[in-house]
Amino acid sequence: MSVTLLPFSMVLVGGWLVWWGLRRRRSLGQVPTDWRRVAGTVIDVGDGVAVPPRIEYRTPDGRRLRVPGPLATPFAVGDEVSVLIDPADSKRARLDLTEQEAVRLVTLLLVTGTVLAVGGAIMGVFLLL
Repeated sequence: MSVTLLPFSMVLVGGWLVWWGLRRRRSLGQVPTDWRRVAGTVIDVGDGVAVPPRIEYRTPDGRRLRVPGPLATPFAVGDEVSVLIDPADSKRARLDLTEQEAVRLVTLLLVTGTVLAVGGAIMGVFLLL
């Protein structure tokens, strides 16, 4: 790759990361306020690569249901985690931890994209001089 293409590539990739991060940011935190928080228990840790951990939770009517956990999060069997469930349909559930990780990931994308775009723009200006 030519040195003159590097700043353009950095601005392009950085801009795309910022654009994508802003789009994802709008969808974060859209868990309806009426969803209930219940305790869940890790029953299987998975393999950390292809098989996600499994978390079991109890619905208000006493049924035991399961929800998959995030692959990259280290769990131990028996760990207690917070599960958000839809009161209208207890089968609709997600981990509260998953929402927190998504916020961190989007923030990382926005920061990385901004650094790349600004760094590429500055580098491009100095190459033109």
